[in-house]
Amino acid sequence: MKHSTLLYMSALLAVPFALPSQVCAQKLAGNTIVVEDKAVEKSGDNLIVGFTFNMDSLRLRSNQRLVFTPSVRSLDGQSRLLPMVVVNGRKQDISYQRYASKDYPDDARAVRRTNGKAQSFRYSAELPYESWMQNADVVIAEDLCGCGDVEEQSQTVIQRMRKPYIAYIRPAAEARKARSEQGRAFIDFPVNKTTLYTDYRNNPAELAKILNTVNLVKTDKNVEITRVEIHGYASPESPYEHNAMLADGRAKTLAEHVRRLAGLDKSVIAVASTPEDWDGLRQAVASSSLEHRQEILDIIDDAALDPDAREWKIKGTYPEDYRLMLNTFYPALRHSDYVVSYTVRPFSVEEAKEVLRTKPGQLSLEEMYLVAQTYEPGSQEFDDVFRTAVSLYPDDPTANLNAACAEIESGDYDSALRYLDKAGASPYVANARGVIALKRGDEAEARRQFAIAAQGGVKEAQHNLELLGE
Repeated sequence: MKHSTLLYMSALLAVPFALPSQVCAQKLAGNTIVVEDKAVEKSGDNLIVGFTFNMDSLRLRSNQRLVFTPSVRSLDGQSRLLPMVVVNGRKQDISYQRYASKDYPDDARAVRRTNGKAQSFRYSAELPYESWMQNADVVIAEDLCGCGDVEEQSQTVIQRMRKPYIAYIRPAAEARKARSEQGRAFIDFPVNKTTLYTDYRNNPAELAKILNTVNLVKTDKNVEITRVEIHGYASPESPYEHNAMLADGRAKTLAEHVRRLAGLDKSVIAVASTPEDWDGLRQAVASSSLEHRQEILDIIDDAALDPDAREWKIKGTYPEDYRLMLNTFYPALRHSDYVVSYTVRPFSVEEAKEVLRTKPGQLSLEEMYLVAQTYEPGSQEFDDVFRTAVSLYPDDPTANLNAACAEIESGDYDSALRYLDKAGASPYVANARGVIALKRGDEAEARRQFAIAAQGGVKEAQHNLELLGE
């Protein structure tokens, strides 16, 4: 199936969503405080910000105070302040505890620095999440002089919260939705006869398998039967020409019986036959524990022998094995395979939603894609559509790409990579691999993949490069 890469959908990733910083750790206060272990994520309706102040290298005079004010700021100027951090020298800490704390917000976090000792301070705060925060930065303003004006202070970005974009591909429309149902029946005929007895041995149940399949398709208002094929097979224990006659005659008898009972037009009936099912016999022998299994396989594979010669050589050379084959393997070689082919009408999006629940195989990839667009990206319904699509079209590159993108949305990167391995090497695949690399902290690989994707025309990849400061 061919697909169009001209139409696509982009969606923002699920949380946690902070991008890895271009520098592993930011430094404050003249490079004497290191901001480490940053974590920024959306949890429910809140944004949680956490980081560690490593003050091992900080030497603070006894009467000195440093004030740090974290905030969340968007590129368009929106911002929300977070509780400030007050780092005091020994005397300033006494002053703060006795008098000065009233000059700071109630939620300010105060810590006394003890010079010459390893010392860290873990900071954590949360605030109501707003949609603009998905493309914002966590910034820390430094007050090293006591001036108090946050806007005039040095501003250090410690974490970007900008979400990378992934790109889904809209599959091309399926011009003709051709489908088929198939199966295998074991119809018993009297020895050397082509006459069908519907109540003979297990024939009632075997005939029902074929007719039920035909009728299930025939009664579906959304489909039209285009072909019903009956392919008859015989086993090799008689002369080849005789088996050819039996296989052909029995297939024709069965096909006519099915046509009459199902009320089908003769134009849709097709009959084929294979005089002797040597492929089936080979599979049975290969998986068996026959004493001379390999020698019998060599005879079966000997192209210089005609079918009758093969049969007689096995029978004459390995009579005990042959007797077991005759009683155990041969009955299953007398079978009738059937294929019911049909076309399915197109569905509207609302119709496709219902069909997805009942008969998803009747939908095209494009129809399933359009259903997914009615759900929130990252929702269970959204993900389930793409998982169903790839289960029905497991080797389709577009189905695998879109399933990978859905898994990225849900945070299952290992599953996403497995799908991407079957999605080919398109620029859209490169963008998806770049997003996974970025989420796993490999910014160099993310840049490389985004560059490949952007060069291939994926505008989401160009956006992702811009987020990384490219």
